Amino acid sequence: MAVTLTQWTGKLRYTPLVNIFILIFAITVFGAAASYANAAIKTPMDDQALIYMRPRPSNGKIIVYALFMPFFTILQSLADLALHFYLSLHPVYALVVATIYFIGWLTQWSIWMNCEVSGLGFDNAGKGETCFQVNLRHAPSSYVPSKSSDGIVHARVGLGAIVIALYVAYGVMAALAVARKRRGGKGR
Repeated sequence: MAVTLTQWTGKLRYTPLVNIFILIFAITVFGAAASYANAAIKTPMDDQALIYMRPRPSNGKIIVYALFMPFFTILQSLADLALHFYLSLHPVYALVVATIYFIGWLTQWSIWMNCEVSGLGFDNAGKGETCFQVNLRHAPSSYVPSKSSDGIVHARVGLGAIVIALYVAYGVMAALAVARKRRGGKGR
């Protein structure tokens, strides 16, 4: 059953615009994350990690850590835009997707904050257990790998927070469309 335009009328007609912003910011985060992953892969091991014989993180682990959510967000937002313009984006589907991606981005953002910005992932007892960055050579005042820059890390974290906010907006619009559909599809 295809959804008619009545669920996405009024202020909800801006839903594709929110999705376009999600796509733009996800592509930007993907670029920063790819730069970070490339730098982390090229960064040598820290001397302390070598002394304690900690393993080097695999390239795959670094790539998944940096690129997982941005990559799948790009795919999801393209799919949602296509569904919306072909009039088959169901409001319940949009609400479920917005909720799942909100939780995913919040989790990813929390890990990035913990491991790169706040440094809370580096306790003395289990140093290197939580975050792989501690095993890579880094500046004494930062946990950013030496081949990367603080600017890339902070841009990725900041833009990730914007994507989280956009998913909140997308979820609210989808919830309003679900409510409109339950009322019989009558627009205001």
